[in-house]
Amino acid sequence: MKEALLLAVGRLVCTTPWYVICCVPFYAHRRISRSKIAAVITGISMLFFVCNFYLQFRYDNFKTHGSLVFCALYIILIGLFVWGFHVEFAKLLYVFLIVQAISTAINYIAAIMLKPFFKDMRISLHTTPVYILVIFFLTIAVYPLLWYFFSHQLREAVEELKDRDFRLLCIPPVLIFIITVIFNDVGVNPAIPQSQAIAIFLLITASGLITYFLHVRLALDAVRRIRLEMEMEAIESQIAVQEQSYAQLTQNIESARAARHDLRHHLAAMSAFLENSDMEGLLEYLAEYRRSLPVEFDQPQCANHAVDVVVRYYLQQAKEAGAELDIKLDVPVGAGFRDTDLVIVFGNLFENAAQGISRQTAGKRYITARCGMEQGKLILTIDNSTGPGDAEYKSSTGLGIGQSSVKAVAQKYHGSVRFEFKEDIYKASVLMVMPVSEKVQE
Repeated sequence: MKEALLLAVGRLVCTTPWYVICCVPFYAHRRISRSKIAAVITGISMLFFVCNFYLQFRYDNFKTHGSLVFCALYIILIGLFVWGFHVEFAKLLYVFLIVQAISTAINYIAAIMLKPFFKDMRISLHTTPVYILVIFFLTIAVYPLLWYFFSHQLREAVEELKDRDFRLLCIPPVLIFIITVIFNDVGVNPAIPQSQAIAIFLLITASGLITYFLHVRLALDAVRRIRLEMEMEAIESQIAVQEQSYAQLTQNIESARAARHDLRHHLAAMSAFLENSDMEGLLEYLAEYRRSLPVEFDQPQCANHAVDVVVRYYLQQAKEAGAELDIKLDVPVGAGFRDTDLVIVFGNLFENAAQGISRQTAGKRYITARCGMEQGKLILTIDNSTGPGDAEYKSSTGLGIGQSSVKAVAQKYHGSVRFEFKEDIYKASVLMVMPVSEKVQE
């Protein structure tokens, strides 16, 4: 009874804190509220406690097969995390394996610290109560540092790296995990000195942890460089658009000032036409005067200023090429999407549409665009007319840098893109999911 209770309490202490920290990298993508997450963690902890107590109490050799219980627990936990968080399986697996390696390292460091005081006995959860206390205090000591790592660098890796990247990153942790599971069952053999077993096991675990962190760091640095290049390209494009907009605005202001200055001359001329009862001449004069007035400023296309500036710039190019425009965009401010990401999506797609119009040599030219928020998702569709050879042109150039950038941004927000030709119409559609932190109200 005592050994069963100690084992159950020890494994509860060794596992429960790590359930919480596993949630940290995925918190922004949760499907459920914090209260439900807390209830799930409490429930699985109690289940694990009861299972360990019962099996240790019922079977004398249960401690030699503890790894099977841990594997079963991981399967249940991963299933619960898939249910509770909108995140890919490879990312879940990677975080779980890192946590398993860290917790295992803490357990064996605690055993090394206690070994000088228990030279003639094997240290274990079910025979050494102080071992549980040392593990508990070591966990408390490293928890703040691990929380910072999981909430910053690892969370950034989850956000930025693709599922394909994590599948590759999972290979070393899976191999290390298999080795540790096998060695854990072998290490309980009384014929093997525990100090030797602990040293070897700790070396394996430490090597694995260093490998995990280095791989994540290198992959994250590469993604940061790519994202920085994309953001710089978006910013440069936005600056160029704003410079041209300001130049056009200045020209319109100067034209308006000149028109006001010349207004008295126009009034005198119109008075002369009226005095001579020359209505036909007055109408011709008014028509000519109306054509000389400055062009009215374009109306804003959406509430998001960064998106609006870029969209109006490319729509002006399409209008000058003779396109009819049917644009209805509802892009709210502060919807959880970064402005630089939105500029990349809208800028590239409207630029492609304007270029398609400019290449068109015959037929009706038009651009139709719709964008809105629906059930926490931003949906953008753009249709533009194309020339007869535009489909072949697109096929020969493949998925260009612009479309690849749009696809990367959509995947960042767990969305998708589609580009297709249909009867001389080029159709582009993008779906992006609003970050859960913006939708879930506690």
